Amino acid sequence: MVSNPSFSHFSSAICIIVVLAGLLACGRESSPSAFQERPNLILIMADDLGYGGLGCFGNSEVSTPALDSLASKGLRFFDYHSNGAVCSPTRASILTGMYPQRSGLEGVIYARGPTRKTGLDPSRTALAEILRQHGYKTGIMGKWHLGYDRSFNPVHHGFEDFRGFVSGNIDYHSHYDNTGVFDWWHDLDTAHEVGYTTDLITKHSIEFIRKNHENPFFLFVSHEAPHVPFQGRNDPAYRFSDNEFTYYGPVEDRDRAYREMIEVMDEGIAKIMATLDELKLTENTLVVFVSDNGAEPFGHNGNLRAHKGSLFEGGHRVPGIAFWKNRIVADTTSQLVVSMDWYPTFLTLAGIDEPMDIVVDGIDLSRLLLHNDDLPERPVFWKYRDQTALRMKEYKLLIDRDSTYLFDLATDQGESSNLVNQRPHLADSLSKVLNDWRKVMESIPQKTR
Repeated sequence: MVSNPSFSHFSSAICIIVVLAGLLACGRESSPSAFQERPNLILIMADDLGYGGLGCFGNSEVSTPALDSLASKGLRFFDYHSNGAVCSPTRASILTGMYPQRSGLEGVIYARGPTRKTGLDPSRTALAEILRQHGYKTGIMGKWHLGYDRSFNPVHHGFEDFRGFVSGNIDYHSHYDNTGVFDWWHDLDTAHEVGYTTDLITKHSIEFIRKNHENPFFLFVSHEAPHVPFQGRNDPAYRFSDNEFTYYGPVEDRDRAYREMIEVMDEGIAKIMATLDELKLTENTLVVFVSDNGAEPFGHNGNLRAHKGSLFEGGHRVPGIAFWKNRIVADTTSQLVVSMDWYPTFLTLAGIDEPMDIVVDGIDLSRLLLHNDDLPERPVFWKYRDQTALRMKEYKLLIDRDSTYLFDLATDQGESSNLVNQRPHLADSLSKVLNDWRKVMESIPQKTR
């Protein structure tokens, strides 16, 4: 399988990158190699968990022993980014390998308003669909947020088994969304099931593993935690179809609830890992843990600037962990990785050629994971509402409405020093690259903004 860096999809920017080569030293590109075995693939995604949200990423306020253990034994990503600063775009990128703009979902699919009628186009060749065609059992447990209507349901995107919710968030106990609509599903039908959302996601994930342990499988464990509403295991349900409610919920001790939401998720991950051990699957299972975007202001984004919804680092630099017993060496990496990279990576590890009839913007990480090889240097782009951003090596250009920022993230991860006036030639060159990409993406119709 050949990597397809996104930069190759529009020729006008190629000349610019040659100019940039004089400003930024370019490294070698590792050629990926297909992995011969067929490992199980588990992708665990937290919701709104910021860069500083786990113990292994410097948080002393929460207890996350399961994830800390995976991080200590696997590869911890210090420069991992979601493709979106909000939920839906990142999820679309993971399942398509594309920038959100290419998939048509740049923004959130809201429970209220016209976007509720939109979703991820079923004609897109989703990751689960390809894996299923090549003999993998496929399941998603938890949050979907890529279309409310049944026509956008996960079963139409290659998932054989779906247990969860289609909204951006639900009451953790009553399972109503923030418009008062009941939102808990088994495939194409709603299903009334008692339980705390996080625990149910864990339960069904384990059931899926047990059911399919004799086959290669792809399991997407898509948690709601720690997205609001603030609710722990023993907090009461409050969203129903016939009452008024607030977005954040009635819990007064939000710090306690928020901490518990993360810790219960971690407990569930420990149970999943114990199941893999029991079934002797650990040595043939890649487990990836990431978040869909940065935390809200009340969460933990470490020393990063801003939060969810922003294209400053706090909106999209998030925790990333990859664990595969006896295959991935315990280490850390500061190489630039984004959500859409898992698409070509999972295909390579499964021994599947990348489809020739679709554009894949992500790059294959398999040699980074298995051999600690350098990734090819590439520009990475973000766009959300009036914000656009470009990352090239250590430099980041951010245009937020009428303001332009240039940061050297190698020395200024908190984005406190704007270098636009000190490095005007670099800023201009990066601006041209960003504008070329933006023009291409803006020519693609968007369902959300």
